[in-house]
Amino acid sequence: MDESFNPYAPPLSADLSAPVADVELPLASRRRRVAASFLDSLILGVILVPLQFYFGTFQRDEQREAAGVSIFAIGTEDILWAAAYLLGFVAINWIFLANGQTIFKNILKLRVDRMEGGPCDRTRNITRRIVLVQVLYLIPFINILFIIVDCLMIFRRNKRTLHDEFAGTKVVYLGQ
Repeated sequence: MDESFNPYAPPLSADLSAPVADVELPLASRRRRVAASFLDSLILGVILVPLQFYFGTFQRDEQREAAGVSIFAIGTEDILWAAAYLLGFVAINWIFLANGQTIFKNILKLRVDRMEGGPCDRTRNITRRIVLVQVLYLIPFINILFIIVDCLMIFRRNKRTLHDEFAGTKVVYLGQ
């Protein structure tokens, strides 16, 4: 037997320098995106809303409103709960975020991709999509405007929301 023969080597006639064509995945449907977002939020709400009741957050909000404090006033407690929601979201979805997904994006066969192609990495997902949105939610008046514009932008042809624009991402459908 010839000792120089390697059965695992590529064929000599194979062109290994040819790039593999990227398959353009279809954009996710609006219905699937909304469902995934709602269900991911529901998981977090089931965990954190009871904690807010237990710690008296809602009762203090009612007392502040009764005392005439504006409902748009942001306090330290609001910032701490926003951080808790952020940390909870990242902790629950940590494994999935590595592949541009959340629990329900994975179940519904959706993925956040970079505009250049390929899954959005965990760092970009957290910093440009999740943290940015949480910070904007804390700014009075801006938060309402952001929510409205963000939601309505999904009705464009490219189905990208405002937070997709900020992050340079798109949401694609993986199932066929």
